[in-house]
Amino acid sequence: MKFLNLLILSLCFCACATSQNIKNIDGQTKTIPVFMTGEKQRAAFKTTLEADKKIYNFLLLANKKDGYLNFKIIGDFAAVLASVNLRGAAFEYESSSPILTDQKAKQAFEEILLALFAPNALDKHKYYFKKGESLPYKLKQKSEVADKTFLFKNYDGNIPQNITVTTKFNIVKVSFELLAHD
Repeated sequence: MKFLNLLILSLCFCACATSQNIKNIDGQTKTIPVFMTGEKQRAAFKTTLEADKKIYNFLLLANKKDGYLNFKIIGDFAAVLASVNLRGAAFEYESSSPILTDQKAKQAFEEILLALFAPNALDKHKYYFKKGESLPYKLKQKSEVADKTFLFKNYDGNIPQNITVTTKFNIVKVSFELLAHD
């Protein structure tokens, strides 16, 4: 009986060791899209927000400063609706529109920015890759406010040109179109 247990244990060990080697042989590294890495200093997105059967359009501008990222939401007539700094995983608001006075909207906005610009700051992400692909087509983000799904489309290198964020039951939909990334 001890021999049978040892045989089963050794087979399980060999199976585990072999499966890890197969993963290493595959060697395909998975790349997650992150804006503002390396030499990239700026990004601009045309953003469309659909909620409560209304559509809102604005620009989201991101600038890398000395040790932090600055985000500006630009509305009609070049009005700055919000100016936010991201240091690590902490947000500092220089100015904010009435839209972000709602705590849930503010938290959802911050979670989206973290997913796109600092995905390592939160560990509530799960990326999905198509077989044989190294770039994700989808990201699921768990949240107390609302679980979100990010769809990445039209890659140029490692950067998606279109990103669509939807909440559970499609209550809110946010579309990002990359206009500039340098």
